[in-house]
Amino acid sequence: MSEKLSHLEGLARLTRENSDESRQNLLREVTDMFMETPETLNERELAYFGDIMGGMVGQVESMVRQHLSETISSVSNAPKDLVLSLANDEVEVALPVLRNSAVLKDEDLVSIANSQSQEHLKAIAGRESVGSTVTDVLVHKGDNDVLGTLADNNGAEFSRGGMEKFFDRAKDNDDLSVSLVKRADVPTDLAQDMFWRVSSAMRERILNATEGVEEAQVDALLEEAEKWFAEQKGSAALTPAEKFIVRKDKMGQLDAALLLSLIREDKVPEFIAGLARYANISMDVVRQAFFDPESEKLTIICKSVDIDFDVFGEIVYCVNLNADTEDKDLEALLGVYQRIEAKTAQRTMRFLRTRLNLQSQ
Repeated sequence: MSEKLSHLEGLARLTRENSDESRQNLLREVTDMFMETPETLNERELAYFGDIMGGMVGQVESMVRQHLSETISSVSNAPKDLVLSLANDEVEVALPVLRNSAVLKDEDLVSIANSQSQEHLKAIAGRESVGSTVTDVLVHKGDNDVLGTLADNNGAEFSRGGMEKFFDRAKDNDDLSVSLVKRADVPTDLAQDMFWRVSSAMRERILNATEGVEEAQVDALLEEAEKWFAEQKGSAALTPAEKFIVRKDKMGQLDAALLLSLIREDKVPEFIAGLARYANISMDVVRQAFFDPESEKLTIICKSVDIDFDVFGEIVYCVNLNADTEDKDLEALLGVYQRIEAKTAQRTMRFLRTRLNLQSQ
């Protein structure tokens, strides 16, 4: 039997003493012994330490338990039952192990998140890495502080369902919306939906918040026309409409006048492909904008390439020719087109390109 194990057995006999001071001193001594070389302890020694510290942790005051939690939070082979006991303790005691202990696995964190306070959940949300099974629970049960911590944590992973729930919960929280849309792992469709449904002031905040990311990403955008089209569709061959637009572009004929003639002739696929190419944005975005009854997205796209007001007016009229849009709504839209600054629309488009580019990496 090792000298350390003999010493532990002797200490274990002291646990029968009843004074608070003696128990606290004993726990500190055992903890100090444990921390000397925890990585060298064998299974039997670890069990002894776990039994002694675990048996005493409920008999000492909060400050002592907090010190123990801080001390063992970085130890990868700390006794599991002891760590779990501390993690389920009052929040001041639980915080160090909840934030840092590698002993706690996803199933442990899920159990804690389902049974403990919002402060416990916030500590879990701030861990260096948080698995998707854990974030699912945090998104469902957490308050705004928990969600904010989670949104800012680049080490947090999300399931598709968890991310959708997260976006749904963020729809009435501007700060949370900004933090979410900034994340590189957000599915493009969710980021776009969030971006378009918030107020103009919120969009400006999002653009400002992502401005540092934009520059690097925009510089990396594809410049080769055929390559860009091909990558939008993966390895699939170009459609006839896309081939038509590529030819027009190579001939220097891709401009607002061509787009207007296409929509006048009701050549919708060619118009969508042409505007996508002209504005350097995904055809999926343009297609969504084209069929949006409010035409707000189409307004931003056209303004970003500075299409003439009169040309835009005819384009949007042709797009809405068969829709139920009232004249007063079209007039309001044209008013928006006059008021919005081209640089704001261009920053909006850079943001959307960034989201698409990040998603494809």
